[in-house]
Amino acid sequence: MNRRELLKQLGFGLTAGMVLPSLMVSCAKDDPGPEIQYDGTVAVIGGGAAGLYAADILTAKGVNVVLFEASGQLGGRVRSLRNQRDESGLPITSIADFPVEVGAEIIYGSDSVWNQIVRNLNVAEVDLDVVATDLYRLANEVKAAADWGNDSDFAAVRDFVEGLPNYSGGAVSIEAAAGVTPRAANLLNARAANTFGSTASRIGAKGLGESLAAIEHDQKRILVTRNPMQDVLVSRFAEMAKRARLNTPIVSINYSGARIVLTDGSGNQTEVDKVIVTAPLAVLKAGDIAFTPGLPGTNTAAFSQLGMDACVRVILDFKKNFWGEDTGFIWGGNLVPQYFNAGVTRSQLYRTLTATVYGVKAEQLAALGSTNAIVAILAELDEIYAGQATEFIRRDLNNNQIISFLFNWTQDPYIKGGFSYPLVNGSLESRASLSTPVQGKVFFAGEATDITGNAGTINGALASAERAVEEVVQSILNPI
Repeated sequence: MNRRELLKQLGFGLTAGMVLPSLMVSCAKDDPGPEIQYDGTVAVIGGGAAGLYAADILTAKGVNVVLFEASGQLGGRVRSLRNQRDESGLPITSIADFPVEVGAEIIYGSDSVWNQIVRNLNVAEVDLDVVATDLYRLANEVKAAADWGNDSDFAAVRDFVEGLPNYSGGAVSIEAAAGVTPRAANLLNARAANTFGSTASRIGAKGLGESLAAIEHDQKRILVTRNPMQDVLVSRFAEMAKRARLNTPIVSINYSGARIVLTDGSGNQTEVDKVIVTAPLAVLKAGDIAFTPGLPGTNTAAFSQLGMDACVRVILDFKKNFWGEDTGFIWGGNLVPQYFNAGVTRSQLYRTLTATVYGVKAEQLAALGSTNAIVAILAELDEIYAGQATEFIRRDLNNNQIISFLFNWTQDPYIKGGFSYPLVNGSLESRASLSTPVQGKVFFAGEATDITGNAGTINGALASAERAVEEVVQSILNPI
C-alpha cells in the first residue's frame, strides 16, 4: 500500500481541512475540549500556503503550534505586487488598478482545494478559458489554436502536451521525449517545460507524466479578478497570521534529544516536540537548515531526483493593448516562453503583460540585469508586434523611465527559485521519499513534497499540509 492510499484510508482526503476553519481555534463553553490530547508543541517552519494551512489544522485540533517565517511577510511564493518594494526600498504604489501577482497567477481546478477556499471567502473570479483565448507562437507568427489549423509543428506540441498524463516512454527529458522540429522547440519549451518550472532539456518526461496523471481536480483555469491571492491566503488564515513569528529564519534543527531544539538566525533557541518543515526545495538542497543528526538517505536521495530552477517575473505596463483584449496567455517566445495578459476582464484602463520565465531562460534574463532584461523583452515583443512594444510602453513622466517591475525569485534568500520539478530520474516516489517523516519528530510539507500530482501549485502546498498534519497526528496517537 502506498502512502497516498494509506492517507485516504485514514480519512484525510484533499478537502478534509476545509471543515476546520480558523474560527474553530476559539472553542465554545460547551465544547468537549481539544480533539487531540497532547501536551507537546509542534513547530511549523515557513509561512507560505503549506505552513499556514498546517498550523491552522493543528491549532483547530487543539495542538499548541508555533509558526516561524523567515521573511517579513506571509504567503511564501504567493505574493502580490502591491506588497513589494522597488530597488530603492519604497512601496510600489501603482502599475495597475487590479491585482498583479509576482507569484502564482492562476488557480488550477474549479473543484480544487485552493479554489474552494477562494469561493468560501466570496472572492470574485472568472474562468479564464471562457473569457480569454490563448495565443501560440511559431517562428514569428502568433495565432490562436484554431487558426493554426493543420500545422504539423503546432499539432506535434499540442499532442505531446495532451498525451503527457499517459506517457509510457523511458526516463528521458521532455525535449528528448517530444522530438519536435527546431521550429517548434520554443513552443514545446513554453507549454511542456516553463509551465512546470524549468526547461525542456531538464524536466523528466516520466516524472512529469506521473504527476499529471495523478491530478484529480478538473483542468479549469480560474482567475481572481479583484483581490491579490496573497491577501486571500492571509485572510483565510488570519488567526495563524497573528501568531506567526516573522523575520525568524530557522537555521538549525537538532532532533537528537528528547525534545527538538530550533535555532534561528539570531542564535535564539526554541524547544518543541515535533516540527513540520515547509521550506522550499532549493533551501533544503542548499543546506540552509542544518539537521542534527543529518537527514536519512531516504529523504536526501530526492535531492538528486528533483530540481528547482531560477525564476524571473517581469511586469510591463503599456498605453495600448496591441496583443488583443481577450488574449489570455501568449506561449512560445524565445526569451520569454510565457506572457500573460494580466488585465483581461480586470481593467479597462491598464494594459499589463506579465512575463514568467524559469530555467535556462531565467538564468539568461537575470544575467542581463534588470534594465537590460526589460529592453531585451521589449525587443522580443517588437519582433512579433512590429515595434509596438517599444512605442507603447508606459514611461514615468518625470524621468522617462520605463514603468516595469522585475522580480528575481532566485535572489530571495528564503525561496531561491521557482518551484520543484522532476529531473530525468525523478518520479512521484521521489516526492514521497523527500517527505518521509523522521523518527516521528521531523515532518515535511510544501509543494515539492506533494504526492497528489499538484506540485508547483498552491493546491500542492495545501494538499501536502494535510498529509503532513495527518502524519503528525498519527505520531501523537501511535508514538514510536
